[in-house]
Amino acid sequence: MFNGLDDLDWGSLEHAYGSAEEVPEWVRGLVDPDPAVREESLDAMYGAVHHQGDVYDSTVAAVPYLIEALTRPGLPGRTGIAELLASITDLSEWPDEDDLDEDDAEMRRQAARAEALAVAAAPALLRLLDDPDPAVRAAVPKLLVAVATALPDLAGLLLGLLGTEEDAEVRRGLFEAVGSLELNDNAIGHLLRLARSAPASTALAALIAVAQSDPSRVPLDGVPELIDRAYAEEGPVAEPADLQTDPLIGPIRVLGDEMTQGRRAPHCMHLIGELTDSLGPRVAERIAIVTPLLASPHDDLAGDALSAANRLVESRRGDYHEVVIRIAGLLDRSQQLAESAARMLKWWGPIAAPAAETVAGRLAAIDARPWRHGRPEWTDRYSSQDLPRLHPYVEVLAGLGDERALPLLLTALRLPQRPENTGYSLARYTGYADRITAEIVPRIPVLAAGDRAPTEWYAFQFALRAFGPAAAPAVPRLLASPLRDWNAATLGRIGPAAQDALPALRAAAASDDPGLAVAAAGALWRIDRSPEVLALLTARLDGLAATAALEEIAAMGSAAASAAPLVAKYLDAPPEPDWWTATRAALTLWRLTGDAERVAPVLAAAWHGNPYTRLEIAETATGSLATALQPLLRAEIEASERFNVSPDSSSDDQVADDERLLELCRAAT
Repeated sequence: MFNGLDDLDWGSLEHAYGSAEEVPEWVRGLVDPDPAVREESLDAMYGAVHHQGDVYDSTVAAVPYLIEALTRPGLPGRTGIAELLASITDLSEWPDEDDLDEDDAEMRRQAARAEALAVAAAPALLRLLDDPDPAVRAAVPKLLVAVATALPDLAGLLLGLLGTEEDAEVRRGLFEAVGSLELNDNAIGHLLRLARSAPASTALAALIAVAQSDPSRVPLDGVPELIDRAYAEEGPVAEPADLQTDPLIGPIRVLGDEMTQGRRAPHCMHLIGELTDSLGPRVAERIAIVTPLLASPHDDLAGDALSAANRLVESRRGDYHEVVIRIAGLLDRSQQLAESAARMLKWWGPIAAPAAETVAGRLAAIDARPWRHGRPEWTDRYSSQDLPRLHPYVEVLAGLGDERALPLLLTALRLPQRPENTGYSLARYTGYADRITAEIVPRIPVLAAGDRAPTEWYAFQFALRAFGPAAAPAVPRLLASPLRDWNAATLGRIGPAAQDALPALRAAAASDDPGLAVAAAGALWRIDRSPEVLALLTARLDGLAATAALEEIAAMGSAAASAAPLVAKYLDAPPEPDWWTATRAALTLWRLTGDAERVAPVLAAAWHGNPYTRLEIAETATGSLATALQPLLRAEIEASERFNVSPDSSSDDQVADDERLLELCRAAT
């Protein structure tokens, strides 16, 4: 077996971490009799040879041996090999080569070579649909989708197998594969007939496959009741594997085992999310599905509906009043459900408002130290300082500016170990700026030159900036540390009351640190309209702090009108990929000259080129600029998807920022 594996010069090939000389050992390990060796080898393949979806020359070289192992009956580990091959050979996630830089384009070419090898082996792979091992039969359909160009009417073939296959996991694999294919009317009709006549979980899987192909074709009457019946079905009980391995796959497997424990129907665990996610812009229908399920007395069903609701709220705009009311009801359920519900509510900003009364009641009922709650879960596991965090109930109310959280936030300030997010939460309470500033000032860390600023140093200044002139008592404390861009900018936001900072700021404005120099110059203008500021800022327009300099020039308004020709040069230059400099330049030119006709085309291009610029554009768009941008603003209001949804990242402020954008757009139209 594996003839010729050792004849290749693996040392001349590469994976994510250099030489691929270990690959033959890992390939053999994939079919080792010892399950721990198999798991560690699979982890190595994912971690190096197929690192984060990348495809290297060593990945392509390994593909023929992976196919050989997969197609040899009786070998252990073939399920993992099938899944690995499906991932390596799937080109659907790769952008077009023209949209990639040279390194990524080369990886895409390597992925195409891997796909070609699998396509050539399609007949042998197709025979695996009759393999005696159901785990292999369940994994192979996804691999066949990757080589579908060599298999005429793959959808029809897989649909035909659904009529004879009895194993639940294999049927699930078939449905998932069918859903990822382009389906014709006959195939969709077949699935819809299954949905009307099959057992509940099978009917749901059929609806999901239809939704993945054409969301508009899915009939949704009675779906919550169908889901409830599916969760009441008896399903296969997965036995946890009796092995422990250190790499990534082992802990993931253990986590998966833990997630299925105690569930009535583990085979249904992902069905709610898969169905509602696949419905995409049918927001009202998605809400209608999850809302009644959130009230289920069964934790497994309510918890899965909660996860589906979270993905819906984070990605789509809609009327979530009733959804939030139902989620607030979960705060009185099991600890796991309550914690999950609270974490979601704190991320949703104004969307969480209907839950405020329930959250306040729960907060009053817990112990007197809700920033700890006696549980390690409330400590941020990613914090380098391992500081406690505020209880989500406090954060939900603080995110809404609810006064019932303020006493607890002030008490948290007096703790020996302060929750590191306290300062950010206090910034919401500008109406209590004097009182909060008095509490914050003695607690602002004083730094020595070269000290790393702790998180709360930034958090406290975030609050002080929000308070503006009311934060004047903080000036001596801010000056007790060497000036950096952050405390320089904070002094500027305090304004004329920070006169004592002028000597230090003038020195900092001449600093070799461009970020500090720009922040200090901007502060000088805000404090006493220093006449030398414009020259200091325009001198930085060609450097690393150009974008920040543009923002400070914009704050000067018409007083900086003489800088307009310099700023305008940025509008004529080729835009950066992220559009930020062009956006700031256009907004700055608008503030200096009021010439909406000149800047609107650039802002429109930035609006589409980088959606994350939209909030800043909308915050500035008034008067004739708002008029010029009306088509963009109206289209944003009508859009179903949140502007900042990204497949590669997410933010705790995602929903709140999107709701803010909608508010600004409505005000400007």
